[in-house]
Amino acid sequence: FDRHELLIYEEVARMPPFRRKTLVLIGAQGVGRRSLKNKLIMSDQARYGTTVPYTSRKPKESEKDGHGYRFVSRGEMEADIKAGRYLEHGEYEGNLYGTKIDSIRAVVEAGKMCILDVNPQAVKVLRTAEFVPYVVFIEAPSPETLRAMNR
Repeated sequence: FDRHELLIYEEVARMPPFRRKTLVLIGAQGVGRRSLKNKLIMSDQARYGTTVPYTSRKPKESEKDGHGYRFVSRGEMEADIKAGRYLEHGEYEGNLYGTKIDSIRAVVEAGKMCILDVNPQAVKVLRTAEFVPYVVFIEAPSPETLRAMNR
C-alpha cells in the first residue's frame, strides 16, 4: 500500500452478524492466490463465485463470450476505464484486461461471496459498505519450501 494512504486509526464498532460480500486474496506473485480461489469456488459453488475478466482482445476460435473472458471493443473498454467502472485494469501485448466493478456486484447479487485475487491497490476501491471486503494476505513460502516445490 501507499504509505501516505495507510490508515493509522480506524474506527471500530460492534455490529450485528452479517455475511461478507467479498473475499480478497493478496500476496506476492506465485504464492497460490488463484489456486486457493479456485479450490474455494469448487468446494462450494453455491456459496462462492468470482468475476469473469474483460478484455479488448479478439476471441480465439474455441472461446465463447462469458467463458474465461468477456470480449468488448477497445473503445468501449477505454471509455469504461475513464468512467471509473473498473476495479483494476492493465495492458498486455497491446490488449486491455480488467475486472469490472459491475461484475463483482453481479456475483454478490446472485447471493454468493465474490472471491478476488487482485492488486493490493484495488482494496482501496473495495473498502466500502457496499462490498465489505474480507482481506487475506497470503505469505510467500520460505526459500526452502520454494526449492522443494520446484523439484
